[in-house]
Amino acid sequence: MNFSKLQSLGWSNLYLQQLSLTELESLEGASGLFRITAIHRSRITAIGEGGEVSLLCSEQFQPLSAFLAIGDWVLANATNEYYRIVKILEPKNRIQRMVAGKVKVIAANLDYLWIVTSANEDFNINRLQRFLALAHEFSIEPVIILSKMDLCADLDHYLQQLKALNVGAVHAISLHDATSLTQLQSYDLAGTSIALVGSSGVGKSSLINHLLGVGQAVAEIRADDSKGKHTTTHREMFFSKNGLAIIDTPGIRELQLVDSQQGIEQTFANILIFSEQCKFSNCQHQQDLGCAVIAALETGELQPSELANYQKLLREDAFAQRQLLGAHAQRDHDKKFFKMIENHRKEKW
Repeated sequence: MNFSKLQSLGWSNLYLQQLSLTELESLEGASGLFRITAIHRSRITAIGEGGEVSLLCSEQFQPLSAFLAIGDWVLANATNEYYRIVKILEPKNRIQRMVAGKVKVIAANLDYLWIVTSANEDFNINRLQRFLALAHEFSIEPVIILSKMDLCADLDHYLQQLKALNVGAVHAISLHDATSLTQLQSYDLAGTSIALVGSSGVGKSSLINHLLGVGQAVAEIRADDSKGKHTTTHREMFFSKNGLAIIDTPGIRELQLVDSQQGIEQTFANILIFSEQCKFSNCQHQQDLGCAVIAALETGELQPSELANYQKLLREDAFAQRQLLGAHAQRDHDKKFFKMIENHRKEKW
């Protein structure tokens, strides 16, 4: 097993230490380690030291959406022309969102979350704060990419708003300005993994094609050199010429967070600082006596829209958690009910 090749795909000792001695020995035979690059209805594709392979998933990992994500590492055994997944390695992180009352995993094992927005009517601070909370919750470094700066008459208007978010990295770019794109070169390293999120139409497709060095959208990963070509119909991983792993996601305009209180609080850290100065520890920041948050609103240190979005995200997160608890309780009830029916049938016959 060539672990140096795997390291260029994002492998680290975090995953190695999860393998038993028996599993390590199996790598000298018919087993292999692979990183998931795409999940389709009828097949799973992954990449290992020998290139791209097709994987089968055992029944123990069904439904797939509950166990597997783009970017995951797996141990698989060779079976004819396929490999069968026998173990999914614990990821260092996974980003997820709530869709129709269910948790949907977006990607796994990321170093950066590129939040792409454009310098036009798509620009929305509240949405950006949602994405920032997502990144913070799962300990992924957020990077804001402000695209289409060449079409903007007042770029500073947008940059000043982004500055107020206290994000470490903000890059204003134009695909027609080669100098602006040099800012992204420091990320283009083998073993580094990023995911791009944002609304449709903000330039994710063009940006990915630039990183991949291609000029138009097609939909496959070349097994011989691991370099992909971009598609936006579903989540998929591609690799740049230098080995940067890029996970593309379809446009996300509405992002519902789930179980993300810590990420929300980190995103709105300034509000927490003010709240620690409130006279009462259970202050609701409404009309409470001695409320430092209300005082900050009055002095202009805090904007009403920022407080409103913070409170809105906390309410949504609490609601999503209640939905999940209700769904889990219903599943437990159904399992007990069907087990009771099965036991009754056995006793009857």
